[in-house]
Amino acid sequence: MTARAARQSLVHAALWIGGAGLLLLVALALLILKNPSAPVMLIGLAVVAPIGLLLLRNPLTATLLAVFVLLLPPGDLQVAGIYMAASNGAIVAALGVWLVRVLSGNETIKWNPTCLLFALYIAWGVVTLLWAPDLVEGRRKLIAWTFSFILLFLICNQVRSLPAVDRFMRMLGLMGWLMILCGTYTLLFTGFVFGTRLKSFGMNENTLGVMLIVALPGVVWPIMRSVGPRRRSMLILAITYMLCAVALIALSGSRGGAISVGLLLLMLLFFRPARKWAVGGVAVILCLFLFAPFLFDTLIQRAIEGEGGELGGRPILWEASLLFMRDHLLGAGIGNGPFRLHPYIASLTSATNHRMDLPSHQPFLEVGVDTGLVGLIIYVCVIGSAIWSFVQSRSRWLLSPSCPDGYYLTVIGVAAAYGATWIKGGGLENHTSLIVMFALLLIPSLVQEADDRSARERGPWPSKHRHDRG
Repeated sequence: MTARAARQSLVHAALWIGGAGLLLLVALALLILKNPSAPVMLIGLAVVAPIGLLLLRNPLTATLLAVFVLLLPPGDLQVAGIYMAASNGAIVAALGVWLVRVLSGNETIKWNPTCLLFALYIAWGVVTLLWAPDLVEGRRKLIAWTFSFILLFLICNQVRSLPAVDRFMRMLGLMGWLMILCGTYTLLFTGFVFGTRLKSFGMNENTLGVMLIVALPGVVWPIMRSVGPRRRSMLILAITYMLCAVALIALSGSRGGAISVGLLLLMLLFFRPARKWAVGGVAVILCLFLFAPFLFDTLIQRAIEGEGGELGGRPILWEASLLFMRDHLLGAGIGNGPFRLHPYIASLTSATNHRMDLPSHQPFLEVGVDTGLVGLIIYVCVIGSAIWSFVQSRSRWLLSPSCPDGYYLTVIGVAAAYGATWIKGGGLENHTSLIVMFALLLIPSLVQEADDRSARERGPWPSKHRHDRG
């Protein structure tokens, strides 16, 4: 037996023994404490444990499952009391499964500038705890940032080939269709009244549009990777998705979502290969206006009446945030921004005095208020590095094609549409949807890097590998 095989056997044996022992300890603790929910929790452990062991052979599945769980928008889809444990457990399990592969020698750790800068921001966040007044809030926010980093790090280490991208996109597409089904169910079976805002499964009305836009690449990707009858079937599904998405965003009354859809179509019009998508989207909207104008009543009414005031009252929050950053160059301490910001908001308006934890409602300002000028610079560099990686991969595409031709055009349009909503959103500075956008921007360079490494390992002989442009 070789040293590598022996090490793999020891790692797997230790994992099985440790997992069985941990489950036994948890079961005994539940029984000893006589928790009323102990039977349910034991049944859950009995179901989850075999699934976790099965995931050992496929760490990418564990990672994609974690991404899917964390993408579930706040509302009834997140079962109270269970979701937090499930999402945190999914992240820890995905990391654990991947680390087992690393320890057994089947995986190597790979870094890129975006992940390094992300880790640097978290390190600076730890430093800001030195002057944070509320360490509990600081720790909570730091954990959220760390989990976001772990998710991006795992994606960057595992989604490095077209088959892996296929699986990532299937996960995104599944999330998009789940949002469509939730919105359709709410519309048809919950007594929805036209003229009011569609609130699907308790989620925020604006969140539905964000999720539908983020999931769009997952719906379009199969078209790029298909030929013949399958391609036509995927095209019909994509058109259906776009039709449903436009209708649901209109019914939700989300002005930001409507702007994002319009911006997406406008961006695609500038690119000849994607122009048919833009024309098709415009045709869908025109058909809905002609044959179902009532779908747009709520959106038009909110736009005319200016419900929520100018930009939903955000200018006051932004002004207060800038004043705070002027007085506190090092920030309030990670997680403490909303509480330290309240006096500045109160000095500008009394309308929000009942809210002691109102955030800046703008990702850059939320980061700046939390971690100061240093944290803001690092955060801007994180986003800039992802965009730069995407631009570089596009410039190398003709020499080393890594993704189907339409991928770049789709991601550019989706990134612009997402940014239109993200730039004025609250709590989106490290949201899972942003991590997905980072992944979409980084994927071409990750695949190119893996292809280049494979080419170097094969040596100078001509390769029979053919890149699939879709």
